[in-house]
Amino acid sequence: MGQEASKPDPNAKLQVIGCGMSRTGTASFSEALKILLGGPVYHGGSQIVGAGEQHLRDWIELHKHTPIQYEADRKAALEGLKSILGGYTATTDLPPILFTEELVELFPDAHVICTVRDPEDWWNSVRAITARTDTEERDENILRFVLALLPTMRYWYAFNVALKQGRMGELYYSSGHKHPHPGQYQQHMEYVTRVVPRERLKFYDVKDGWGPLCKILGVEVPDVPFPRVNDAKATEQIVMTQVRRGLIAWACLGLSVGLLAFIGIRRWK
Repeated sequence: MGQEASKPDPNAKLQVIGCGMSRTGTASFSEALKILLGGPVYHGGSQIVGAGEQHLRDWIELHKHTPIQYEADRKAALEGLKSILGGYTATTDLPPILFTEELVELFPDAHVICTVRDPEDWWNSVRAITARTDTEERDENILRFVLALLPTMRYWYAFNVALKQGRMGELYYSSGHKHPHPGQYQQHMEYVTRVVPRERLKFYDVKDGWGPLCKILGVEVPDVPFPRVNDAKATEQIVMTQVRRGLIAWACLGLSVGLLAFIGIRRWK
């Protein structure tokens, strides 16, 4: 998150399904894949913010078919994924990782790579930017109001609700949790190992750099430094940017209303 959104290429073929949990170096992994695959990579955090309003609404619509209960839901989910992720050489991060099972079916020739991290370090990273219970709910309502005037971001709250009521809630919150929790990392790992054939699933730690990743993909190590992107800092930066934009929009609206009121009063007098 925090990177520029990639532009899809109609000639691109999906070669890598990145199914590692957010905060496992997915931003660095995405940048590395761009170099190795030579095409656009779908990094969830970046695309959700930067790919446009209709893109966010498409994800909301897709999640209405989850949890999948009927064959019609399954077909709608598969068609939605093909439409949303068409034109990319790889996918990483949320929300695509929630649909690892479907992506494995849609792209039988793609490499499936799960980025990993020490679970305790993962939770410390998530906890650093995640509020709790009542505090989170209050902050979500404030954020919903602040972003209400911004194109795309005005659907952010609806997007989060759709995830929690759909596939994300199904995978991570069915045990009674309502927010990110320490056991979520393990829940995701159990999901991935359950839905991906053992012979296709590879695990990778971005700390190990080019070597293991290039070996998985069967490509030569490039003569450039391995990209290092701090997920937490990038996320914090993009959140603050959107909050500032939202506050400016509300300030401009207030000034406009005030100016119209002033003009109206002057004319009335």
